[in-house]
Amino acid sequence: MLPSETHQVRAMELIDEMEVTMRGPYSGGFGQISFRGDMDIALALRTIVFPTASRFDTMYSYATDSSNARQEWVAHLQTGAGIVADSKPDDEQQECQNKAAGLARAIDLAESTFVDFSDA
Repeated sequence: MLPSETHQVRAMELIDEMEVTMRGPYSGGFGQISFRGDMDIALALRTIVFPTASRFDTMYSYATDSSNARQEWVAHLQTGAGIVADSKPDDEQQECQNKAAGLARAIDLAESTFVDFSDA
């Protein structure tokens, strides 16, 4: 193990101790490696996670009865900011909130595009 890897292991231990929930795919790598050896990998730095195996296991489910009531689902928005020596905590917090607002807007746009509320 190289010295730099030692710090990474300790950082992961601290994250496990301090964070309230598991990160899931957030900050992980996603991608593919082809049979020819080409690789395309991206980091998931802004994610929307829909919890499963709970009462929120279904995404929007619209009732078939005359009430047209919808069942809500829960989405966890995950964002982050790059912290450097001269970072200002308030600015970094605002950056995270702006990124989360973008994710929430994406949900709003998808819903308005694919869900017809005209009968509601």
